[in-house]
Amino acid sequence: MILTWLRLQNFRNIEQAFLRFGPGLNLIIGANGQGKSNLLEAVGLLATGRSFRRVPSGMLRRWDQPWLRIHGEVQSQEISHQLDVLGESNRLIVRLDNKPMAAVSVMERVLTAVIITPETPILVRGGPGERRSFLDWVIFSAHRRHGLESREYHRALQARNHLLRLPQRDVRELEAWETHLAVLGARIAVRRFKTLSELTRLLPHFLDALDLVSDRYDMILSSQLDKILTHKEEESAAIERARGFLQEELGRSREGDRRSGTTRVGPHRDDLLFRLEGHPLARVGSRGQQKRFALALKLAEAALLEASLGEPPVMVLDDPASELDQDGIHRLMEVLSAQGRQLFVAAREARDIPWTNRPRVVCAVTAGVFQVTTERANS
Repeated sequence: MILTWLRLQNFRNIEQAFLRFGPGLNLIIGANGQGKSNLLEAVGLLATGRSFRRVPSGMLRRWDQPWLRIHGEVQSQEISHQLDVLGESNRLIVRLDNKPMAAVSVMERVLTAVIITPETPILVRGGPGERRSFLDWVIFSAHRRHGLESREYHRALQARNHLLRLPQRDVRELEAWETHLAVLGARIAVRRFKTLSELTRLLPHFLDALDLVSDRYDMILSSQLDKILTHKEEESAAIERARGFLQEELGRSREGDRRSGTTRVGPHRDDLLFRLEGHPLARVGSRGQQKRFALALKLAEAALLEASLGEPPVMVLDDPASELDQDGIHRLMEVLSAQGRQLFVAAREARDIPWTNRPRVVCAVTAGVFQVTTERANS
């Protein structure tokens, strides 16, 4: 898939911009604070429906403007689609091929992006919620029902926690929510184990490519279901076994959960553990090892999405040269150049990003204004 053009209006510090992009590297260069990351944020928002800076939609508008617009064309499976996002007040209105869509997340059906930012190493150093969100987002990109069922699971979780805290509880209502939690939790857990197995198969290639000895690293899903589920079991049978386990454990833990006021059984307690020679990578690995591991994991994510979607996702990299040494950036760009994906990369200067393939589109930005040149083969 390729984002062929993008029109921005009143987005961050960009008043107006119309940009055409190429199928390979699209390099956005400029000093800090000029609008490089803003352009990448717009691409990411068009693909994922959310800002990778994790800010509310009301903060995305140009200062003192009542609305914003992000409008682009995507070539996917030899079919052109137009994506349109209009931001008003604190909400985003989405259109796909001029038809209103109920959910912003519908855009990823057309444009799938893997986003790498200076915050990506938080996957290693951050809390379990960061890693659960990463794994769930990878699943969601290929299995649309996963996002819906994850939201339903958390609503059911909140309902059970609310009932647990009441002085008088309706046992039948509590049992009904536990049944719902067990069904949804089983589906979520089985998909997580399956997806982790696929990522684990892909990860060593990218670890080695980034000069991390893959045999020294591994990742596991720490889960209450890890002794119940096996990667070889058929999915429907695994879901049923997981459902039965969760149903039984929720009933057994009810009194203890009442005292704590929270549900202690289920996939919301999972954690994705990254290890170096059997020890937590966040504790024993250097910052350089943590950064390269996180990058390798994102590259494995892209490879997995390409296999499930049948075409490569777009790659968005915000200032990778600031996070890697010279050897690291050369290795990363060497991997990316061999994959034939459309890339959007921000850097202070073009020389920060080693790239020999042509054509290459270079967008220079100053105070939200872009100048675009295309470097052809043999130029």
